Amino acid sequence: MVNKSQEIAQKILTYLQRKRQKSGYLKTLQKRHRFYGSSRTKLKSWDKFIQDFFSLSFIPRKKISYLSRSEKRKRYGSKIVRIALVVFTTAVILGVVHRPVIHYVETLNLFRIKEIVIHGCNETSRNDIKKIAGVDYKTSMVAISKEEIRKKLLEHSWIKEVRVEKVWPNQLEIAIKEHTASALLVKESGAESEIVFINKYGDVIAPIKPGDDLDYPAITGINNIDEGDKDQLYGDAVDFLRLIARNNPNLPAQSVSEINLDAKEGIIVRLVDFPFPIYFGRGEVDKKYRQLKEVLAVLYKDKKDTVDIDKVSYIRMEYYNNKVLVAQASSG
Repeated sequence: MVNKSQEIAQKILTYLQRKRQKSGYLKTLQKRHRFYGSSRTKLKSWDKFIQDFFSLSFIPRKKISYLSRSEKRKRYGSKIVRIALVVFTTAVILGVVHRPVIHYVETLNLFRIKEIVIHGCNETSRNDIKKIAGVDYKTSMVAISKEEIRKKLLEHSWIKEVRVEKVWPNQLEIAIKEHTASALLVKESGAESEIVFINKYGDVIAPIKPGDDLDYPAITGINNIDEGDKDQLYGDAVDFLRLIARNNPNLPAQSVSEINLDAKEGIIVRLVDFPFPIYFGRGEVDKKYRQLKEVLAVLYKDKKDTVDIDKVSYIRMEYYNNKVLVAQASSG
């Protein structure tokens, strides 16, 4: 393609040389191109432009390298070594300077904590959170590690989730989410007993301590059950807790005082306002829960034809042919 362009350029130059011999060529060219003067040197530059254009001299061409592969590798390797030396030197300088600079910044009063904002404390206290986190109003914001504070707080039995934020230059925010207690689990061992909080999944949260709110249903009798039946009965009790947490008006969680695990009767439910037992049995917890709600709705109504709830001696959910037995104490 380059050879062909050069041939075309040569033809144009030959044509221009012929035209120069005729009169009026220069004036005609001056009219068409105002930048041309009377000097013939400018005509030569025009000729050079045409020649360069058709020879494609303005197109950048790839430089040909005559280096061997081994020499290229050596040059490339030397570049890598130089870059590595620069990076290493920079890292050494920063490592030497970094520690004193950080220590100096930590001593500045500008970054001393002036406010500690804590959200989500119910079972825990603000003082406990600050003590566990290891921060006070003398601590520097620069010296604080958010991840370390988070790990320390998660070791607390009541704390489920933690979020730590720094608000520069001098404010620390800690937001916690605590476990929600659903019941008390009473573990009896001889004359001693241990009472712990459990969540809706039956997992132990923490032991009770003086001043705690104990207004929860209590699961009892777990130590009197064989290991083979313990998982099933405890699972039934946890399922029942999950259902009463819906707080149906006739059977809210606050109305249940005890869920006793019994090897013979399964689980036995007792209400806060009435002393009679409810023999719940084993399994089919959802079905029995619905039936018990309906029975209590009838008993709570003040009608002459219905059974007086104050005279009920017990309720048995596993009666003949899926029936519910409401036994009434005899008068006199």
